[in-house]
Amino acid sequence: MKYKNLIIIFMGAMLLLTGCLAVPGNKEAIDKSSLPLDRTTYIGYSDATDHGYAMAVVTLEDDRITDVTLKEFMELSVEKDFSSYEYYPSVQAHTVLPQRFVEAQGTEVDSISGATASSNRYKQAVERALESAKSKEGQNKYFDGIFQGRSKADNHGYGIALVEIKDDRIVRVELKEVDEKGELKDFSTYPHEPSRQAHRELPERFVQSNSAGIDNFTGATHSTDKYKEAVRNALVKARIEKDLPNLIDGTYLAVSDVSNLGYSSARVTVENSFIVQVDLKEYDQNSVEKDFDLYEYEPSVNANRELPWAFVAAQSPRVDMVTGATYSSKQCIQAVERAIEKAALIKRAGKYFDGVFQAKSKIDEHGYAIAVVTIKDDQMTNVELKYIDADGRERDFDTYEYEPSVIAYRELPKRFVTANSYDVDTITGATSSSIKYREAVKNALEMARR
Repeated sequence: MKYKNLIIIFMGAMLLLTGCLAVPGNKEAIDKSSLPLDRTTYIGYSDATDHGYAMAVVTLEDDRITDVTLKEFMELSVEKDFSSYEYYPSVQAHTVLPQRFVEAQGTEVDSISGATASSNRYKQAVERALESAKSKEGQNKYFDGIFQGRSKADNHGYGIALVEIKDDRIVRVELKEVDEKGELKDFSTYPHEPSRQAHRELPERFVQSNSAGIDNFTGATHSTDKYKEAVRNALVKARIEKDLPNLIDGTYLAVSDVSNLGYSSARVTVENSFIVQVDLKEYDQNSVEKDFDLYEYEPSVNANRELPWAFVAAQSPRVDMVTGATYSSKQCIQAVERAIEKAALIKRAGKYFDGVFQAKSKIDEHGYAIAVVTIKDDQMTNVELKYIDADGRERDFDTYEYEPSVIAYRELPKRFVTANSYDVDTITGATSSSIKYREAVKNALEMARR
């Protein structure tokens, strides 16, 4: 992945969070006094292999597992996108296992057929999160295992470190460097001798130092800094009881409220608790993405091109609005705010954001459906539906002649609100339209999810 030079400002102090918590099968008493009220979330990482590693975010309430979020990272520390991932067993493991962990109140669950390796990584990550929850003074600082860390990326790429730990000692370090094209550098043919030498010699220095605190390698200062940061990140992942960052590494998508002009989306990437990339998109009232290469209103174009780097520089959604594009700026800011809230370690109460969210169904030869869903306190308070024909025009149900479709358009919003769900009965004679409306509402709820 290629990044522009980023102005990184450290975001907030690290949270010093400690506590002792029992898990199923553990007979130790819980010391409630040592457990801060906001410390309910624990993170664990699996060992890293040539195929990557897993992360688990485990929420505990009243001594019970109430929520598990799983992430999986590929061998170059890039998070897997399961919305487009092609190997179904891996998608299934990512989707199904969180609830199994909650139901089992632990990791004694069946692996997913065809995704044994992923299942085992998730189990190990959850086990380590639970172990961190019940950690005590006097025990080891680090888990035994192999942990992968990476540096922040710049326009030259980023560094990766595989750090093996045994009895709180670094026993082995393997270093890699990814170039600006997202490809591993081949140090057998790399022309810069100091970089080749740094790659060969620094692993032993880390082992001898038993830390990331080593001197920079002469002639390869930039690479050394990346390697040191990657080793530090690996050591953070290895900690049994750790100071946790405000933001959890990963990629987070959120949208703004919709208006009669459309809405914006933001995809925020967090690495080592830093916001390192923000991608913005803007959609019109029919959920069609605006093409800013062709868009004629220059301030809106400027907003969508300038704001991503402003968010990264500020490490915050609190940035100045772009002159002449107040509306677009406000939408982008709100979308980024929501994405950052999703990345936050300490979650706010509620399943959904309050607001107005728009989404569409899949498109077929007859067109697609749009749902505009208003949510307040986790309840749908209003649903508006549209149907866009194959020619891109909104269907006028005041003049539409097919009665079942008219009934679906008028009756389904009330059913969605009453059920507070997209899962309602279809309208007889308008099954296809009903299914599209349900899908659109389902997608709107997904956009609204915290």
